[in-house]
Amino acid sequence: MSSPSAVRRPPYADSVLITGASGLLGRALVAEFAAAGFSVLAQYRRHAGEDGERVRWLRGDFASARGTAGFLRRHRQALVSCRHVVHNYGPIEERPTAGLTGAQLASAFQAHVLPALDITRFLLARAPLRSVLFIAFEDTGVMRPFLKVLPYAVAKNGLLLVGLSLAAAHPGVRVNVFSPPTLAGAAIRHPRVRPAAPEEVAARIRRIVQGRASGRHYRWAAPRHRDRQGDRHG
Repeated sequence: MSSPSAVRRPPYADSVLITGASGLLGRALVAEFAAAGFSVLAQYRRHAGEDGERVRWLRGDFASARGTAGFLRRHRQALVSCRHVVHNYGPIEERPTAGLTGAQLASAFQAHVLPALDITRFLLARAPLRSVLFIAFEDTGVMRPFLKVLPYAVAKNGLLLVGLSLAAAHPGVRVNVFSPPTLAGAAIRHPRVRPAAPEEVAARIRRIVQGRASGRHYRWAAPRHRDRQGDRHG
């Protein structure tokens, strides 16, 4: 396991909120940003890490609008100092498209889109926010059939539209979207894609946050060509 990227520490500690911080990519993000000198607020639902000199874990359940509002209310004092937010929260589940229900689609939007939008609006109104990064998935923006993860794909594509639209609506804040690759060690993996180490992906995300661009959809790699049937895994 490689260590977080060696980067030059800033003269002051920028504060970054990382949602979904207890997952595979989330923990790599916490380590990466802390090593870079950031003050990290790490949101978790069930499994917190250890608080440290640069890391504070904040419990929050985004399964409902009420849960998101409670998170913002409880942690308001810490959140109003945030200069950056990385929206990494959002579980992925396999659900056969043939039996998909509207409730399942709505649940995916609640998990991926609504908390990210509500948290961003909260920070835009109350914090010295400089950058927002929405984490999508590797096939975001690719129009093809999805046979097992359609709710996830629909929600992540919605997140892409939200991110690019907020970038246009708030020109004083850098707002971007990043589509990461399949991660090594992930429970659900693309059979045709070589997975990437979470630490490498976290380093790329940190560079995007520290960059100057806005309104961009960053990808780990160019989209792959697909036949008319699409890949069976999705």
